Formats: sequence, structure tokens, C-alpha cells
Amino acid sequence: MNIKNIKQELTNFLRNQDILTITQRGVTTQSDTGTFTAADTHTLATNPTTTKNIRSVIVATTTLTYGEEYTVNFDTGVISFVLSQTGAYTISYDTGTDSIFPDYPRDDLTINSYPRIAIDLLNAPGDAFGIGGDRFISDVAFTIVVYGDNSDDLDGYVDSIKDAFITDAKNFFYLNFTKRTLIGPTINSQDRSNEIMQKNVDYLAQFDVESS
Repeated sequence: MNIKNIKQELTNFLRNQDILTITQRGVTTQSDTGTFTAADTHTLATNPTTTKNIRSVIVATTTLTYGEEYTVNFDTGVISFVLSQTGAYTISYDTGTDSIFPDYPRDDLTINSYPRIAIDLLNAPGDAFGIGGDRFISDVAFTIVVYGDNSDDLDGYVDSIKDAFITDAKNFFYLNFTKRTLIGPTINSQDRSNEIMQKNVDYLAQFDVESS
């Protein structure tokens, strides 16, 4: 259970769902193509600070699975493969500024900076997983907070998030099965004037095992 990896996977997942359009996010979708020959890594050509999410990695007509077959370092723009890859590749990814982040928006943003989506872990209580004392099991609770200036839009974003997690409840790499525990009320966002509202969706990722 690595907190940074969990939040990165959730962020990449939500950015890929088009809950906010690429226009709202301030990004454009790029395509990187070529041919691999026993490649262990690949560095995207664009500035890594502007690379926000990897939509897909296709090698020799096979779509690779995030985590199981490749990982991404968004600080360097380097994609690392679990097994060396050979064949024609197409990598689809978004670059730009974005409005979906694994933290909360600053309170000095203007209304034009919304809608936005924030992701954070709420808690992750752990317990011993057997009597050997070398493995532990956790249920990881996390929240997704949607911000905007229109309550109908907030409800629509939350519905899209809900549907996305129903479809992919068992398809995360750093989390096991996820279930929704709460959809919160629409409230005025604190310190963001009366123009910005927020609504949260809370989840519990169960049965995450870590070892010493």
C-alpha cells in the first residue's frame, strides 16, 4: 500500500474518464508512435511537467494494463515496462494544465478555474493478516470532491464518477475491490465565496495487503 501510487492511479483513472472535458481540464490529447525493439522504458517527447495522464499504451496491437505491464513516472515522463516490449506502439496521453488533482484547490483560484476535482485518502486502518506478524491488511477510504458553480453540473459529474467506479470496481492495480460508501450533500465551498459549491463521493477499497 503506497499512498502516492494509489493517488496517482486514481488521478490517472479519473482524468481518463472524461468526467470533465479536455477543454474544461485545459489539456489536449497527444499520440506518440513508433516501434520498440526490446524496450524496457520509453520517455515521452513532451515536457513531463505538462503530461497529465496516460490514456492507453498499445504495443503490437495489444493494449497493455497499467500496473501489471507498465508504470509511469509523471515527474520524468518515463514509462517503464514490466517485460521488454517489441513491436509498433501507439501511446495516447494528455498534456496541459488540468483541473483534476490528488489534492485540494487553492482558495485564491478564480471562478474561471472551476469546475475542479480533488482526490485524497481519508483513512487506512491496518490489522494483522495472520499470526506471523509480517503481513497486514487495510481498508483504504478515499474521497473524491467535485467543485463547481452549478449544482446540476455537480450532480452530473458525481453520476459519471459513480458509473465509472461501478464499471472498474475490480480493475485497479494498487487497490483491490472498491465500493461507494457515501454521496454527500451539495454545500457552499468554504473560503471560495458563495459562487463555488462542492459535493463529495466517498469510497472504501477493501482487502489491501502489505508485507514487511
